[in-house]
Amino acid sequence: MSTLERYIIRQILGPTVVGLMLLTLLFTIFTGIRLLQSAALGNLAAGEIIALVVAHDLTALEVLLPSAFFGAVMMSLSNWHYSGEAYAAYASGISPDRLRRPLLQLTLLVVVCVMLLTLFVRPYAYQLRYDLNERSTQLESSQMQSAHFYTWDKDFVIQAQTVQSTKPNLLDVFAQTRSNGRDIVLRATSGQINETDEQNQQRIEFYDGYSYELGADSPQDRITAFQQLIYVAQRPPVDAATKRKAKPTLVLAQSDQPKELAEFQWRLCMPLLAGLMALIAVELSRLKPRHTPYIRYAMALFVYIVVFTSANIVTAAVENQTLPLYPGAFLTVIMVAAAFYFIRRHPQLSLSRPL
Repeated sequence: MSTLERYIIRQILGPTVVGLMLLTLLFTIFTGIRLLQSAALGNLAAGEIIALVVAHDLTALEVLLPSAFFGAVMMSLSNWHYSGEAYAAYASGISPDRLRRPLLQLTLLVVVCVMLLTLFVRPYAYQLRYDLNERSTQLESSQMQSAHFYTWDKDFVIQAQTVQSTKPNLLDVFAQTRSNGRDIVLRATSGQINETDEQNQQRIEFYDGYSYELGADSPQDRITAFQQLIYVAQRPPVDAATKRKAKPTLVLAQSDQPKELAEFQWRLCMPLLAGLMALIAVELSRLKPRHTPYIRYAMALFVYIVVFTSANIVTAAVENQTLPLYPGAFLTVIMVAAAFYFIRRHPQLSLSRPL
């Protein structure tokens, strides 16, 4: 590898890494804030919350990596042409094909990375997300700590002064919920958390306590003593989309379900789109010396938004059987390939022809 090729690789690889780190950091902050606003998250341990955030990051890398590379190629090559370095290289007898060679090598590396992310990392990360989301919606005594509050079933909050492994597993229990516009507070000597049954329902049994019904609809609060009180919660339905995205790629490839085939096509399309978008960035970065690059930046941003928005829309249309399975999600790849061919055919946009 020549000194020039190493120079070009450094000029693009550095901004790609920095851009990917910044995008991942921003996505992590956004995801963390959104997850912390989820009340059910209180049922997860700190390590599980971190694992859930990491799982979200892993599923986003298939988009964040090509985004960072696209931006790095666009900005680095635009600045290279703006400063006149590219034209100095042309004048010294270096062909555009030689300048493109290290770019194609980096593009191939990004395509391979995105392929690994979509085919293997994506299902693993979604499986992790699915498992942790399932745990966050269920309450188990093994997850609870004494004197800690836990949110369960939307408006239901529970706390036990003592949590033990033997039955009943909760002692000196406090709970609060809401029913028919009235706040209900429960105090019980003990309680028992049962496992989720076949109907996806979970029950908590309270023993020897009082129920306090508070609310503006009644002039008086109501206090009821009980020996046993059972609270039944209907667990949220299975997240079919997350479950589908967690399936191994080979399983999806053998499926005959439109939604699963659409997911399979998405995994194949993302590496192709990553490569095509990088090639489009190479072409759009062509500038005359000292010509402002901002118009090209705006054009590149517009193309990028259109491409990835179209990919999501087309994939959703295939899932809903609005579009046929073939070409299916590959329709976006075909359109982007056509756009790349169009840009290459215009001398004022093509890197292969000096202006």
